[in-house]
Amino acid sequence: MAKLTSRRRGVLDHPEEVLTLAQRLLDRVKRQWLWLLLGAVLVTAIFLAWSLHAGLAARREARAGEAFSQVRAQVSQEEANAQGLKALEKFIQDHPGTGAAREAQLLRANLLYQLKRYAEAAKAYEALAGRDPGVDLLVKDSLSYCYEARGDFQKAAQVLKPMAEQATGPFKGEFQRHLAMLYEQAGEPQEAAVYWRKLLEESPNPALKPYFEEKLAAAEARVKK
Repeated sequence: MAKLTSRRRGVLDHPEEVLTLAQRLLDRVKRQWLWLLLGAVLVTAIFLAWSLHAGLAARREARAGEAFSQVRAQVSQEEANAQGLKALEKFIQDHPGTGAAREAQLLRANLLYQLKRYAEAAKAYEALAGRDPGVDLLVKDSLSYCYEARGDFQKAAQVLKPMAEQATGPFKGEFQRHLAMLYEQAGEPQEAAVYWRKLLEESPNPALKPYFEEKLAAAEARVKK
């Protein structure tokens, strides 16, 4: 008990030390709270900025969607012509970076192909290739048709080959058939024979087998020559 009493007396004899320790603790707590307050303000500011940006982007997308529905209706009501093409190009310029603008770019590429402006259509599809996995299959298939229309069968086959190798379901057979035809037109019967053989082995439709057998035999005969 004597020891406890002596400690208490020591503290009471030096009250300034107690005050200094308490002040240091208070200063530390104040600094910690200041950093916590600054962190909370920063997080709140970031959240408000993100919310504002998301709200503006959503309104921008909504306006672009409404405008595109009008342009698309105008284009669909008319035959492929330069006027519809200009309307699409103006829309893309007025609404850059929106989902509707990407749809308009795809529609523009299709319209260029219909107008038989194959070189421009190819450039339009090339700009879209790899940007959206949801439509990339359609874009590359269309791109191969552009090259084919220009007589560049080798390049068309080069674009189509990865899809023919990777595709599944009904698309696979169609890509293989198109690729075999492209290799025939490119003067590469050996490559054409590879895909005619695959079609013959993998086709679920027995009615098509005589056709595939005939095409395979013709390709193999050309290889022997």
